[in-house]
Amino acid sequence: MIHFFLDENKKLCNLNLLDINNILFLIKTILKNSKFIFLILFMCSCASKKDIIYLQDISNKSKESTFQNLKIQPGDILDIQISSLNPESIKIFQPEYAFNFSQNSLDVKQSNGYLVDNLGQIVFPLIGKLKTSGTTCSSFGELLQDKLSSFIKSPTVKVRIINFKISVLGEVRTPGTFNLIDERINISQALGLAGDLTINGNRNNIKIVRNQNGEQTSALIDLTDASFMQSPYYYLKQNDVIYVSPNTAKVKSSGLIGNVGTLTSVLSLILSLSLVLTR
Repeated sequence: MIHFFLDENKKLCNLNLLDINNILFLIKTILKNSKFIFLILFMCSCASKKDIIYLQDISNKSKESTFQNLKIQPGDILDIQISSLNPESIKIFQPEYAFNFSQNSLDVKQSNGYLVDNLGQIVFPLIGKLKTSGTTCSSFGELLQDKLSSFIKSPTVKVRIINFKISVLGEVRTPGTFNLIDERINISQALGLAGDLTINGNRNNIKIVRNQNGEQTSALIDLTDASFMQSPYYYLKQNDVIYVSPNTAKVKSSGLIGNVGTLTSVLSLILSLSLVLTR
């Protein structure tokens, strides 16, 4: 009976030693090939020069898309400034902030501006409802100026959209939504507001999403090709969304292995384990 137990213990010891040897062999193999793992990871994370540099084929005479004045649409907030030879005659048409420079901030203007309703109309004092949707600020200003002539002598009207905003998302340094006063802004300027693309941003695949007149459209822009400046999406419109997708290296590094730091930690753990088992 005693010999039987001794034989069984020897088998268990041999089995445990065999398992440990197999583990050590596996660890040594991984460590031996770690250089190749680092090399593969490095190659995956590399990007060529043609994937990074903007406007690679630009010339001294490259054409740029023609800017078209924005058309007013539902949801816009209009700032309407009226002037006349007789300042007293315009007070009924102008909000109080227009005469108080200390309260003439963008937030105050937006809260007191004229909101274009779902029918594309605003309600103006003494005149009533006015159709604004589909017209530019300058053309609507001329229309309002003509109607105000019945109440004001030689009026001058200036109209601006004061809730113009765009969103820049994805692989940029400071993603977010930006409120702008200037309606003339292009893709390059918008990306500049967001701090430019990160090194992981895909410069060949910038998506512009646009919602206009209830219809959503989109386009892909390649920043490395100067022809994007001729795109109808080069100049942005109200509520445009710019999305910068991650490049191939970024996508690959988000997989099981992760990044070089993660791989280093894993290999260090394996090395530590091998040292403990071989003591």
